[in-house]
Amino acid sequence: MADERDEIRSRINIVELVGQSVPLKKAGKSWKGLCPFHADKNPSFAVDPTTGTYRCWSCGEHGDIFTWVMKTRHLEFFEALQFLAEQAGVTLSSRGQTTTKSDKARWNAAMQDALAFFREQLAKNEEAVSYCARRGLSDEVIAEWEIGYAPDVGDALASYLKRKGHSLAECKELYLVDEDNVGGFRDRFWGRLIFPIRSETGDLIAFGGRLLGDGHPKYINSGDTPLYRKSRVLYGMNRAKETLGKEKRAVLVEGYLDVIACHRAGVKGALASLGTALAEDHARLLKRWCEQVVILYDSDAAGQKAADRAVEILREAGLKTRIALMPPGEDPDTLLKTAGPAAVQQAVDAGLRPLDYKIRKLKASMSPGQEEFWIAAVEALATATNAAELEKYAGDLAPLYPGGRDLNRTQNALKAEALREAARRKRGSDPAERPSVSELTSQIAQMHISEIVVLAGLLDSAARQLSWAACGETNLFFSERGKEAASAIREVFPSGPPTEKVVVWLPKINSDTAREALETTQAVDRIEPRSEGRDFSGFDRVASIQGAIAKLRDMRRRREVHGSLGSLDNERLREVYEKLKQRHASDNSEAS
Repeated sequence: MADERDEIRSRINIVELVGQSVPLKKAGKSWKGLCPFHADKNPSFAVDPTTGTYRCWSCGEHGDIFTWVMKTRHLEFFEALQFLAEQAGVTLSSRGQTTTKSDKARWNAAMQDALAFFREQLAKNEEAVSYCARRGLSDEVIAEWEIGYAPDVGDALASYLKRKGHSLAECKELYLVDEDNVGGFRDRFWGRLIFPIRSETGDLIAFGGRLLGDGHPKYINSGDTPLYRKSRVLYGMNRAKETLGKEKRAVLVEGYLDVIACHRAGVKGALASLGTALAEDHARLLKRWCEQVVILYDSDAAGQKAADRAVEILREAGLKTRIALMPPGEDPDTLLKTAGPAAVQQAVDAGLRPLDYKIRKLKASMSPGQEEFWIAAVEALATATNAAELEKYAGDLAPLYPGGRDLNRTQNALKAEALREAARRKRGSDPAERPSVSELTSQIAQMHISEIVVLAGLLDSAARQLSWAACGETNLFFSERGKEAASAIREVFPSGPPTEKVVVWLPKINSDTAREALETTQAVDRIEPRSEGRDFSGFDRVASIQGAIAKLRDMRRRREVHGSLGSLDNERLREVYEKLKQRHASDNSEAS
């Protein structure tokens, strides 16, 4: 393998390779251009033919010919290796079954001849032409998507391929024909509209067929072949990849006609899995190209179940997800015909977060008066991706709990806290499920960490008095949110710290800004397990708060000194400077 890579490097000129997509100019021993990996305005991208590497001195992207192909073509390493080996004329060592260039040439020729046959047959069949018209498929769309037709004759394609000189035994391996009961061959597809399936690089690798009327199975797709693995291919990827690369968003639908309808409606990032549910390999393929996937499945029970499963697979791959709600009984194809392109676009853009989708579906299918509603609600809340999301939806559901519609904030807060605790127990205490400190503290704009530590003490009975007293110190808190939170605490509790549980006293804070700061502090505090008045793993909460208060007092002194010095004239400043210098000299003398 190492020798093969070295041989490929010796034959591929990195300047020529990169120059195919990035205009480069000679600059000394290297070549320069605008970096393709960020919005570069001044050439900061350099290619060095001597070392065979490239580097952007602005964004830091760097690599060699293999890295370049992987990142610009969104390929995995072995796929990039194969691509460059073909460019360099290097034969890779066998990995399992040997595939030669002549094998691929024969397979590609058979596939191209099959496509030509299907496309010719469409124009000859009135029923197929009429079906396309009813589905809104114009001649331009049919030509663009290369749609064809397999005639309702058992061996029409087999006879055609044989006349063209292809081995029918080899065509069987390509899922074009199959053996019959008398030693001959019959077609795999017949009486169906045919959709060619291309790889992300545009190679013809398989076909899918749809019945023109009712029947079962409605769809037949090529099985795995030497050219095609259905769990690694998404229909429409060759057309969608440019949009995915720009928008970083894919739209996942259920079938060929849905993909075509979305593209006709201007949703150019649409694609679909083929003859199988979304697989982990599909998710990994999408991860190469985008950051978010909008799931636009049918609104029936089967579509909703498939959407739930797709969300889990995509989440595990590290992709953000949204679920687009279709009107009852509609799919992208029918919605395009009944409501037009804008309706399809709107459905995609209005995609819901997975938890929002689960809660809406729950409210639509069950009554809050049912015990099953709350079991399902806790299961849904357990899927929250962060503390803020859990807080929001638990708060939204709390008033629906029987007896909770009286708008009593304290009672609803208690119910919300009970839901959150149930969801956390359901999810478990896996540290990976917990939000990070940075994720939560980012919600507190300009709030110093020492202020957060002091406010967190209000949540612990052993430290509450200390934190409450600090909230009353003049100018101790200096951020806007910190000052407002401390002021609100002393206003609501003028004579001593709160004694109730936080879910009871927190709703009493009238300031939205102060309450938001305290709620986020509460979420930060939950990152590590704790108990009222007790330490865990050697953590001393009181000592931590004392240290934070000392830090805030020191910062206050610095602000006061800075303010005092700012009011002095030049003569007075010189006097202060001389005294400080003398004190420094005296300290050094004593130290020696």
